[in-house]
Parts: sequence; structure tokens; C-alpha cells
Amino acid sequence: MFFIILFIGLLLRLSFINKPEGLWNDEYVSWFVAQTPFQEGFLQEIIKQCHMPLYYFYLKIFANNSDLILRLSSVLPSFLSILVMYLVGKEFSKKTGLIAASITSVLSFLIYYAQEVRFYSLVFLFSTLSLLFTIKLLKNNSTANKIGYILSNLLIVLTHHLGIIYVLFNMLYLIYKKKELSKKFIITFSLIILTTIPLGINILKMLPSSQWWGHFTYTNILFLLSDYFSPILTNNINAPTVFFYNKDFIIWQTIPTLIAITGILYGIKNFKGFTTIALLTIISLSILAYSGKIVFITKYSIEILPILILLTTIGFTRLKKIGLTLFIIFISFHLMAFFTPHYVTKIRRTEGHRIVGEILNRRSPDKVIFTYYEPDRFYRYVNLNNKETYYISKINRFDYIENPNAILKDINKNETISIVFLDSVSFFDDNFVKLNKNNPKIPEMFMTFSIIKNSLIKKLNNEYTNYKIDKIGSWTVITAKKK
Repeated sequence: MFFIILFIGLLLRLSFINKPEGLWNDEYVSWFVAQTPFQEGFLQEIIKQCHMPLYYFYLKIFANNSDLILRLSSVLPSFLSILVMYLVGKEFSKKTGLIAASITSVLSFLIYYAQEVRFYSLVFLFSTLSLLFTIKLLKNNSTANKIGYILSNLLIVLTHHLGIIYVLFNMLYLIYKKKELSKKFIITFSLIILTTIPLGINILKMLPSSQWWGHFTYTNILFLLSDYFSPILTNNINAPTVFFYNKDFIIWQTIPTLIAITGILYGIKNFKGFTTIALLTIISLSILAYSGKIVFITKYSIEILPILILLTTIGFTRLKKIGLTLFIIFISFHLMAFFTPHYVTKIRRTEGHRIVGEILNRRSPDKVIFTYYEPDRFYRYVNLNNKETYYISKINRFDYIENPNAILKDINKNETISIVFLDSVSFFDDNFVKLNKNNPKIPEMFMTFSIIKNSLIKKLNNEYTNYKIDKIGSWTVITAKKK
């Protein structure tokens, strides 16, 4: 039975893994850092990032390969997590282990991030190990369990900048439950974790500027549960303001989520400590999000998901026949979702950079102007070595805000140019801009790049010919020849 669970989990994680849109920005950054040679500034590139360093060392093993191999680097830890969650459940019974492994095997949330070139699958693996060794250490103070506990939690904080929140509450719970733990162990663990604090402080300083695009609302909490337990992922980037935002998704969102919540409620008994760790982690993230330090995204709390899976599993086993029925319905929803067009492995990466690369390869302009991202974001998919490139990016945007058309000053008569726009950051029309230019609730970046886009399009309409528009995914590429 266990091997069938593993096989299904692997099959789902490999389905539709070759994304035709290519890497999107966050994935590109992961790859770019990882592929930087040690002697050419690998460590310096890591320091520039708003995430902890361990993942970049891991990804470096796969970096000089195709997109497919890069995505398989996330499949591997996600697949291993099924095994570890089986071991977590097996601490209580073999049946519990099989149910925990089954849930982990089919959860759409985990399958989605098993195909993304980011660190979340790795964090989930380390979090399952943390939960396993926490349970083991509560039962037995053996040296092996202490080492496993220290290492798994250290790996979390070295991979995820917000992992320290979960680790702190986990440690406090362990100390509370195991007062006989030696002071030497507690001091050793504390010192090891404290060594990561300088990195964490540096990252927290970067976060507000890197996460300017969302606001905290109550729906974030609702989507946290539905993202974790339903086949519908909504809060990958930012949540809608209304929970039932799509009537076609209501059944898929609610039934599996309510089943999981039922399991959790019945599983809480005798597991109030683990429940408290999860709740305090969510409260802490909510406070950070409300204060504007981070955007509340489901994946940022991934460390608590093993706990929620365990609570759900325990609840199902305690409900006996009813629990078995709920478990079957829950698994069925996730498996049936595979055959629908909105299954998570079929979700298009609309900001994938290959989209732009293929358009530029087809249009073959003399010069290219990029807005929002610099040209190097696209070198993986298009050869721009023999073309002049220009850009208005997040870095130099204020140099052009008063006169965006200045970027066109080097375009000569009869030259063909392509201008690349990222629609997801430049979607306001002129009327909206005029009415809301000084509205503090509208992120400046959206406003700025909308102004730039509108101005450049007007200029092209007036002074250029052979106008061609390619609008694919989140991209608009306009190609035209100067009169």
C-alpha cells in the first residue's frame, strides 16, 4: 500500500512538469544565484537576496541544466516528504502513517511547489523532519533524537527567513514539555539558532521594499486553509478580497477544506501543544503582514503544514468509520481535480520569461526596450548579444517617470524596436492614473509603470509604423518601426 502511495505522489509531481512558459522571475533569481560561479560572486549574490542561503547551495547542484532538471530539484524533497510524513504518523500507528503519507502524497499545494524552482519543497521536507524529531524527543531523550531535532530546525532557519518563528515556538513547547532536557542541550540549540539572527535581521530590513504589492485582509486566513487542503490554490501571490471569488471553485474550495478542518478539530485533543505552535506562527505572520513587513502568502507558513496534516490524520483515525469516509472523500477530491483544467500542475506561469524570448526571437527587432525587468532576465531564452538593449526597471524608474519617452532617444529612422511590458505591474489606464496619482493605498510601482507604459504606447502610435502587438500571459510586447 505504501508503495502505491509513493507512486501516486511521484506521478502527480511529475505531471505536466515541463512548463512551456519557462522560469518566472522568482525562479529566475533562484537559478541566477545558484549558477553564479564561486569565484565570480556566488556568495555576494546570496547576500543580496531576501532569503536565507542554504537553498542556493542545494540548487547549485542542478543549476547548469535545463528547466526540467531545475524543477526536478524541487520534486525530490517533495517526494521524500511523503516518506517522512509516513514515519511521523507511524509514531502513533501504521494506519496513521499511511493516512498521513496519503494526504501528503495528493495535496495540491505541495504538488504545485514540487514543480517550482524555489525553496518551499525543501522547507517542507525539513519541517516534516522537525516534527518527526520533536515527537521522538518527547518520547525519548536519546542523543540521536537530539541531533535530529537540532539539525532539522537549523536547516529550516537556514532555508526560510520566516522559519525562525516556527522554530522558536517549537523550541519553547519542547522545553515546556520536557523540563528534564539538559541545560547543555538547550544552550547548544539556542546558540546554533542565534547564529542565524544577523542574516535574519538583514533580510527583515529588505522585506518591506521587496514586498510592496499586497495588503493584509481577513481572506488571507481563509485562503490559508483552502490553499493547504483544497485542490484550488489562490493565495500564491496575493489573495482576492472576496473568498468565493469564482463560483466554479466553490465546491472544490469548501468541501475538502471543511473535511480537513473536521479532522483537525477532532485531532487537537492531546495535541494542544502542536496546535499552539501552528496558531502562534500564524498570528505572528499576520502581525508582520498587517504592519506591512511581509505579504501574507500561504507558502510563507509552510512550516506548520506537517502539524496540520498530522492533526487531520489523527482526527480521521479517531472518527473511525466516519473518519475513513471523510478521508476517502478528501483524497478523491484531490485525485479527481487532476482531470480538470484548473489542476495545479496545469496552471500556466503567465510571467514565464520564455514567452518574451519566443516573441523576440520571432519578431527579431533591431533594438529592445524592457520595462520593469532588466534584459538579463531573458538571456536564458533569447540571444540579445547582437542587439542594443535599454531598460526602465525598478532600479532606475525615477529617472524616467517625468519623461518616459526619453528611453526612445537613441532609436533611429527605419529601425525596428520591441518594447516589453509586464502587464501585471502596469495595468492602470490614463483616467485611473489621473484620479489616483496621489492615492497612498495604490502601490507606487503599479502607478509608475502604468504611467511609463501608457506614455510609450502613445509615442509609438504617433511616431512609429508597422505596429505589431503580442499579448501573451502577463506580457505585452509591441514591435514597431520608426518613421
